[in-house]
Amino acid sequence: MQKVAAIHLQPGMAVARNIYSTDGVLLLSADTVLAPAHIERLQQFDLTSVYIKNPFTDHVTANDLFDTIPEVVREETRVQAVQVVHSAFQNFVINRELDTQPFKETAEFLIKEIIENRGAMIHLTDLRARDGYTFGHSVNVCVLSTLTGMKLGYDMFKLRELALGALLHDTGKMLVPKDILLKPGPLTAEERQIMEQHPDFGFDILRRQEEIPLVSAHIAFQHHEKFDGSGYNRNLGGADIHEYARIVAIADVYDAITSDRPYKEANLPYEAYEIMMSLANTHFDPFILRLFLNQIAIYPLESIVQLNTGEIAIVVKVLPGLQTRPTLRIIFDENGYHLTNGREIDLTKELTLFINKIFTPDEVLHLSAKLPK
Repeated sequence: MQKVAAIHLQPGMAVARNIYSTDGVLLLSADTVLAPAHIERLQQFDLTSVYIKNPFTDHVTANDLFDTIPEVVREETRVQAVQVVHSAFQNFVINRELDTQPFKETAEFLIKEIIENRGAMIHLTDLRARDGYTFGHSVNVCVLSTLTGMKLGYDMFKLRELALGALLHDTGKMLVPKDILLKPGPLTAEERQIMEQHPDFGFDILRRQEEIPLVSAHIAFQHHEKFDGSGYNRNLGGADIHEYARIVAIADVYDAITSDRPYKEANLPYEAYEIMMSLANTHFDPFILRLFLNQIAIYPLESIVQLNTGEIAIVVKVLPGLQTRPTLRIIFDENGYHLTNGREIDLTKELTLFINKIFTPDEVLHLSAKLPK
């Protein structure tokens, strides 16, 4: 499948995954062939991107070589979790009372499903409407943090504390004015000062909830602290930041930079990998960061890449811990000639070959114009 910006959708494209609104309403089912009316409807719901069927998979023989794209949690589970978080936070905005039970139940069923799929890697980003960013972000950060906690050997008790705190880490944003929260551009100094109060707001709300462990509340308090002490709000550093918060800080930034935002398009996974690695020791705990990044497919399945030979290939297999050396199938030779039965290359064995470019969604669409009709 291929992520395509909503503004670049074209009639005839086939939807690869179900498309939902912020409140969980199914807008379009997978396999729907887009018509102009479909595209207009998606744009009305302010969706930034959509997954469509990869135009190259139909032009590569031996499609059984493609791994099935694994999901850490099922689509239905993610949609349900986002709905619950959305509803619970909206109720808080109206009533100024936080019902913690929905969050506890959501954290519990996310943990169970993640344990069932513990070998899966993160290949896909979750697509959301702009006004639903915070709710989907909370669920994604919970999933990513729980995966990392498992890699650290956490037992169920610690996983529950971590998952619940991760799910609630942005609670304080419910007290930030919407015009600041959804501003489609840089914040002013005054607006940023208000935004940077959300960890305090969140902690103040959560520490009053008897059902929320205090360490879970500290995730909301500390998730913007940095490993070198340059974060906010208390300039904590190193081991003074609770390990749960160090985990969530990494998941929070990764999901933010790989998601479409009102003011920028998402970074590709390999770009996020490079950004995150550049922040090791300053922003992030380097040991936890390495564990986290080992779960991320830097070149996700069905990505289109170019080798140092000039050949263009599609990613057909990714192994945990070896994400920079996936298995590829050549689809264009070095002269730009399209191949339907190109050779397979395992980069863990072909050590003189390396990826020097990954095609952006827009570039993939342009490249697909060279395919035979």
